[in-house]
Amino acid sequence: MSEKRQLGLLVIGGLVLGILGLLVVTVIPPLFAGDLAVDSFEATLAEDGSLQEHYTYDVLSSGQYRMLYRVWEAPLIFDNNPTQPSIEFISMIPPDDTIGYAKDNSGMVRLTGGVGANVSKPKIENLALSNEVGVFNPDYYSAGKYSVDDAYVLHPPIEYDTVSTHLNLKLAGESHIPYRSIRIIVPAKNIEQVYVYPPSLTTQNSETRYIITGSAAANEVIAVEMVGNAQAFSEIKGFRTQTPDIQSKTASANFWYNAPYFLSVLLSLVAKIAVILVPLLFVAIYNRYGREKEFTVPAYLSTLPSTALKPWQVNLLFKGDALDFDEDGYYATLLDLHRRKIISIHEKGEGKGIEIRVLSRETTDTYELRVLGFIGLISENGVLDTDSITALAKRARTVSSAEEKALQYQRSLTDVTSRVDTSLSNQYIVDGREHIVPIGLVAVVLFAVTLIFALVVPMQSHILYPAVVLWAVVVVQTAIAYAAPSTLFGKWKDDRYKKKLEWDAFTHFLSDMAMIQKYAPADLSMWGEWLVYGTALGVGDKVERAMKTLKISIPETGVPLG
Repeated sequence: MSEKRQLGLLVIGGLVLGILGLLVVTVIPPLFAGDLAVDSFEATLAEDGSLQEHYTYDVLSSGQYRMLYRVWEAPLIFDNNPTQPSIEFISMIPPDDTIGYAKDNSGMVRLTGGVGANVSKPKIENLALSNEVGVFNPDYYSAGKYSVDDAYVLHPPIEYDTVSTHLNLKLAGESHIPYRSIRIIVPAKNIEQVYVYPPSLTTQNSETRYIITGSAAANEVIAVEMVGNAQAFSEIKGFRTQTPDIQSKTASANFWYNAPYFLSVLLSLVAKIAVILVPLLFVAIYNRYGREKEFTVPAYLSTLPSTALKPWQVNLLFKGDALDFDEDGYYATLLDLHRRKIISIHEKGEGKGIEIRVLSRETTDTYELRVLGFIGLISENGVLDTDSITALAKRARTVSSAEEKALQYQRSLTDVTSRVDTSLSNQYIVDGREHIVPIGLVAVVLFAVTLIFALVVPMQSHILYPAVVLWAVVVVQTAIAYAAPSTLFGKWKDDRYKKKLEWDAFTHFLSDMAMIQKYAPADLSMWGEWLVYGTALGVGDKVERAMKTLKISIPETGVPLG
C-alpha cells in the first residue's frame, strides 16, 4: 500500500472517529437527562424584595412522581418578622387536582388547595424536606406539563460599605433537576453591576430592569449577584452587614467562582477542535517530514530487486513496517539455509512431519547462527524431528519435566521468530513516530486533567464528561497514527525508498498467479529464490501454489515444498 493511501486512510479514519465522537457527546447526554425537568422557570424580583416565581415542570414518565418541588438553601419561614436572613413564603397557585405545600425551616407544613389536603398532610410532612415548596399528587403525576406560581418576600443578608451595597439572590442550589429555559427579571434602579450564575446565562439591560435568560444543567447553581450604589436595596427588609471594599471583593469572588466553568468550557472547546484538527495535522506532519522523493517503478517486478540482503533482512525492512520482524523471516531463513546446503529439510511423508539436520555452520550472519543454535537446542542426535516435538507437547500435559522442557523450547522459538537486530533499519529509515508522540502525550495529559477535573468539580461535569470522551477519541487517533508504519511520518534514507517500491512491486508480482505463469522462469534456481524471498514477504504460499500448478521439479529448485 502506498504511503499516500496509508495517509488517506489514516486521515479519513481519524475524521470519522472525530465526527462520531462529536455525535456521541451531542446525542447521548440528552438520553440520560432523566424523565423530569423544569421546562421553563420565570422569576421576578421587585424593588421591595417581593419575589414571584413561575415553574413549569415537564414530567416525561407517568406514575413515577407524586411531588414536584424546589428547595431553598436559605431558611423558609411563614412569619413576616424574621430574626435571621430568610425567605418568607406568601402564597402558591398549584395545578388543578394537586395539593400545594410549603415546609418551613422548623418543619411546619402549610397546604394550599387540593381535595383531601388534610388527609395527605401527614405524608407530605414525612416526605418533604425543610425549606421545600412544591405540589403533591397522591395518585402520582401522568406524563405532561404542570405549572406552579409561588410568591415570597425576601429577607436577605445585604452587605454595604460607604459607596456600595451587595445582594446575592440564589434561586437554585447544587441539587436540582435541569432547567431548560430560564428568565429572571431584577430591577436596574441603583444597580451598577450584575453577575449571573451559571455564566452561560445572558443579561440584557432595559434601563428599568435586567432580563437574564438561558438554561442550566442539573445541579448547576442558578443565582444573580448584584452590586449597587449606597441607595440600592433600600426598600428590602433585610439584614445589613458592613463590609469593606465590596466591589473588588465581589468581582474577585466572581472570577474565582467562575474559573472552573470557563476552564471546563475551554477544555471542551479545545477537545471539539482537536478531534477534527488532529487528523488534519497528520497531513501537515507527513508533508513536512514524511513525503518521499518520486521514483518510477513498475507495478509488477519479476526479478529479485537484490540478492545482497538476507531473507530475514527483507522481512524486517520490506514486509510491513521497517522495524517489525515476524515468523515469515524465520521460515524464509530455514528455506534459504536449506537452499545453500547449510541445513537439510526432509519431509517424512504426507502428514508425518519433517526432519531438519544441520550440515554446516558456514555463515557469519548473527541471525542465521541463532537459527542454527535453536535447531541444535531442540534436536536429538543431530536431528530436529517435528514428531518428537509434538510428542513432547503431549507429555508436557502430565509430566512436569516435559512441561519445563517444552516451555524452554517455546521461549526459544518465540525469541527466534520475533526478535532480530533492528539496527539495520536505522541504515534505511528515519523513524517518524517521534513526530506523533508529542501530540499523543498532550492528548493523554488533557484527557487525564479533564477526567480529574470532572471528578473534582461535579457542577461542571455536564461539560467535562463529553470533553473526556472527545479527548479519549484524540488519544485513539494518535495511537492509530503511532501504529502506522514508522516511515509514514519519517523518511527512507538516500534512494532506499526506491528499493522499498521495488520490493513492493516484487511482492505484487508474486501475489498474482497469472503474472507468475506469464513470466515463469526457465532457470529452476530462480524458483527457489522466489519461494525463499516470497516467504520472507508473506506471499510464499502463493509461489508454492504456482509451483505445484506448473509442476516445477522440487529437488531442482533447491527448496522443499509442503
